[in-house]
Amino acid sequence: MALVSPGVEVSVVDESQYLPAATNSVPYLLIATAQNKVSGTGTSVATATTAANANKVQLVTSQRELATLYGNPFFYSTTNGTPLNGYELNEYGLLAAHSVLGVSNRAYVQRVDVDLAALSARLTRPVGDANDNSYWLDTAETLWGLFEWNKSTGKFTNKVPHAITSTDDLTGGVPKGSVGAVGDYAVVTTNTANPIYYKKADNTWVLVGSDDWQNAHYSVQSGTTNPTLTAGHTLVINGTTVTSTGTTVTTLASEINSASITGISAAAVDGKLEIYADSDVTPEGSSADGAWTIANGTGTLLTDLSITAGTYYAPEFTQAKHTSLPRWKTTDTAPRPTGSLWQKTTSVNKVLILLLNNMTKVQTHGLQ
Repeated sequence: MALVSPGVEVSVVDESQYLPAATNSVPYLLIATAQNKVSGTGTSVATATTAANANKVQLVTSQRELATLYGNPFFYSTTNGTPLNGYELNEYGLLAAHSVLGVSNRAYVQRVDVDLAALSARLTRPVGDANDNSYWLDTAETLWGLFEWNKSTGKFTNKVPHAITSTDDLTGGVPKGSVGAVGDYAVVTTNTANPIYYKKADNTWVLVGSDDWQNAHYSVQSGTTNPTLTAGHTLVINGTTVTSTGTTVTTLASEINSASITGISAAAVDGKLEIYADSDVTPEGSSADGAWTIANGTGTLLTDLSITAGTYYAPEFTQAKHTSLPRWKTTDTAPRPTGSLWQKTTSVNKVLILLLNNMTKVQTHGLQ
């Protein structure tokens, strides 16, 4: 500026310096919480605490949104209510995120794939996820598919076994005598093979399909109770002649056993002669598995016993689809005795059997 009169000339120079504007930053918090927590704003699951959303970074813009996504911070205390300060399972990370959003409107939050609740102490043993290809056996809903054959009626009867889930009910892997009643079945689910057992007349359990199980069901039974037999008369079982030295079925049963016929045994039960056959029986005149023959020798033993000479078969246990109905009727090539067991391996169970039984009843009345 020009000085127009005597005096002082003043010049103003602006030499101020300013720092450049700082770049905005958003905090990032890596946290751990319990899995599947309840949302802090309702009763639904906090979505960011599910396993599917683990390790995912979430942009959170308010404390309310944080509570919705991760639930409220959880802190442990003793049984008398004293807080456990510094406890490693307390959700300090979530609390820090909550504090940050109290002074800011943006924060990145990432929950690691760790379930703090699974690390807490409990009275029961913690277990992890089941291995691949593992199976869960629902013993309450499983139908088991066991159907017992009755030779007299030509029908199957559905049998619901006892499902043994505790080793306390076992002795050496076999059901205890205190479990079930005679004629019952049991499935031992503590064994990965789920073996099936049958309780025979002496109150002991035998493995279904074994020789002991076959010998729990007679292959043939005399039709007459307490018949009077004639000493010296004979019968022939699988080519072996058995001579009656007495007049009762008890004596004859003992003589059949003394003959040591492979796979054949006998007993007197309630005044009747019962002859049993198992897998060791040597077929006589038949190629069918478990087949054996009985014929009259000299005299009238079979007539007195009301047993028909012919070929009989050992009980059979078969596991097959519902479409593979066992051919065990008396008109089939290998009829099986009462007590033979069919376990269906497909889901169609009782409905099919009732239908087949009804079909048998209809045919009996002459309707095809």
